[in-house]
Amino acid sequence: MKVIGISGNYGRQEENLKPTVYLMSDSSLLKDGKPFFIPDFATSFEFSPSLVLHVNRLGKNISRKFAHRYYDEVTVGLAVKACGMKDAFDGEDAGALALAFDGAAILGNFIKKESFQEGAGEFSVSIDGNTCFTGNVDMLQLDFDEIIEYVSKYFTLKIGDYIYVCTPPDLIGMRMNTVITAKCGNEEVLRFKVK
Repeated sequence: MKVIGISGNYGRQEENLKPTVYLMSDSSLLKDGKPFFIPDFATSFEFSPSLVLHVNRLGKNISRKFAHRYYDEVTVGLAVKACGMKDAFDGEDAGALALAFDGAAILGNFIKKESFQEGAGEFSVSIDGNTCFTGNVDMLQLDFDEIIEYVSKYFTLKIGDYIYVCTPPDLIGMRMNTVITAKCGNEEVLRFKVK
C-alpha cells in the first residue's frame, strides 16, 4: 500500500503551478480519529488540507478516459509538515523527513465519489469550530482523472493506495489542545484532537 502526495496542484489556472509528487510510508497514515501527538523533533508543525482518493483497482499507464474506474471514494486529509527540524543531520530543509514522518498523513472517513460530486465538490477544515480553510475541486490544476493518469505512468496503482491530490500552498499552524474537523460538502469526515 502506497500513500502518494501531490503538492502544488491547487490554485487558479493562470498561476501555472508545477505539481510535485512525493511518497509517504503506510506509517505516515493517521486514521480513525486518533489524536495527533505533536513530536519534539521540529520547532512547529503546519498542515495543508487535501482531497484524498482511495484506489480500488490494480492499474499501470492508465488512460485519462478510464481513470474514473480506479477510484471510488474521496475524503479530506491533512498533509502535515514539520518546520524547523532540529536534527543536525538534515538541518532546516529535511526533505522527506519533514513530509513523511509517522502520522504526517491524517486521513478522514471516505464517502462515495458520487456523494462528493453532489456536494458541488466543496471541502473545508475548522479548528475549534472556526473555519480556517474552504476549498473546491474546481481549484485543482490537474483533476482526479489527470492525477490518476499521471502517477500511473511511474507507479503501479494497487487496491488500497491513497492519493493526496492537492496541498494548497498556504499552510495552517497546528496548536496543542485543539480539535480539528473537516467536511466533504456538508458531511463531516474528520475529527481529531491535537495533543
